[in-house]
Amino acid sequence: MRDVFDAIARPYDRMNLIITAGVFRRWERFFVQSLGVRPGMRVLDVACGTGELSFAVARLMGDRGEVVGLDLSQGMLAVAREKADRRPEGRRVQFVEGNALHMPFADGEFDLVMSGFALRNFADLAQAIREMVRVTRPGGRVTTLELSQPVNPFLALPYEFYFFHVVPWVGRVAERTWGKPGGMTPYAWLATSLKGFPGAPALAEVMRVEGLANVGFRYLTGGIVAVHWGEKPLAGDKA
Repeated sequence: MRDVFDAIARPYDRMNLIITAGVFRRWERFFVQSLGVRPGMRVLDVACGTGELSFAVARLMGDRGEVVGLDLSQGMLAVAREKADRRPEGRRVQFVEGNALHMPFADGEFDLVMSGFALRNFADLAQAIREMVRVTRPGGRVTTLELSQPVNPFLALPYEFYFFHVVPWVGRVAERTWGKPGGMTPYAWLATSLKGFPGAPALAEVMRVEGLANVGFRYLTGGIVAVHWGEKPLAGDKA
């Protein structure tokens, strides 16, 4: 995984806009506005990539609060740090290299833990969510934005054709620049990562099992993506 994301770090933002026809930014804006960010919060962005969500949250906080972006890819973090040097909100964002399955943070360290388009890439989904819950303070929230399975029947077939045929073709074209002989091409991985990934109701159940309460989700764009949220119970409460 590290090699795949290192390979696409530089064109990552541009390619996301291309393959989603610009809708990617609308999903991100909705997600960030739904987080309930307040000044003074300490927020963790898991698998932060090039840092776009981290910066958006930092802007909402103003001069109070801190965002920590965690990622396994040195290439992604290099791009994120370059952005931080150019943006005024960058001074309130700290980027840390680390594995989301074993995060280098103390229990209950963050008021809010979020991830955007990351869960599909983890080798152990339950462990990733378990770690997100662990580093969230009691009463804090875990919120995710992720590709899902369309509930609109008119979108289901075009969605399947696009992600399982068109996107791999984009990956083969992209391989001329980023690929390695015999390896997984970066955008071919997108289709692969969708296979077997749970739909929104099943993902919500995983979040409940791993300790979150008041779990819910909302579909966007007919179910192409979904926002999930849950709260870490206070001491003595049950999930």
